[in-house]
Amino acid sequence: MTFPKLKKSLGQNFLKDEFYVSKIVESFNLKETDTVLEIGPGGGALTKRISGKVKKLYAVEIDQRLIENLENKITDDDFVLINEDFLKFDLVANIAEDNIKIVGNLPYHVTSPIIFKVMELASEVNKDKLKIQSLTIMIQKEVAERIVAKVNTKAYGVISVFTRFFCEPEILFDIPPEAFFPKPKIVSSIIRFNFSVGNGNLQKVEDMSFFRKVVKTTFLNRRKMLRNTLKPFIEPELVKSVEITKRPENLSVDDFINLSNEIFLK
Repeated sequence: MTFPKLKKSLGQNFLKDEFYVSKIVESFNLKETDTVLEIGPGGGALTKRISGKVKKLYAVEIDQRLIENLENKITDDDFVLINEDFLKFDLVANIAEDNIKIVGNLPYHVTSPIIFKVMELASEVNKDKLKIQSLTIMIQKEVAERIVAKVNTKAYGVISVFTRFFCEPEILFDIPPEAFFPKPKIVSSIIRFNFSVGNGNLQKVEDMSFFRKVVKTTFLNRRKMLRNTLKPFIEPELVKSVEITKRPENLSVDDFINLSNEIFLK
């Protein structure tokens, strides 16, 4: 198996192990009626297994050098290849189909921005514009563990709160460094975000941007009690919705919603 010259700036690692390629595609739970969007098809290891088995396959690849190779490898009529940065790609304007399943092997340095973009697009606000059923991606195991971390644990943080605000994430399995070229120094994980059932949290929040600000600000000093970290917003003793002797890692998503609403309305 040959691979193109890597671009360090894009954090490229190509999946080479056929066992894991098959296992990953199987985890996507694809059906013939599905519309799939693949982020960063790279050398096309996953793309080849998906194309021809779904209703429509879109692939967004930022690296121009990989485009010709992908076009030569995959010639099915159901395949649409787009040379663009996914973070700048307008899904609402370019994808007409409903119930999209998004998949991919994400570069480690853009994992969080991509996840947040998809979660925003999958939110209740956008249900009438774009229906995203799920996001199943390969990311760094350490990041995956922070995403699924439960309240009252050391790994629980900003990304844990924001993810659970929009969906319920699940780690499916791990992939060793040996499955890639070049071999990374870390273990990867396949994680799924299921958006098929909305949790209604957006309707509970008085102001989404303020909610984000409260979560991020309190976690800047995660070991400090709320009586210290809430001072930029309010006199802590006035807070009634949560115990100000708690730390941010002790607050559930509902706690943060109630806290931000209380402060915003005062």
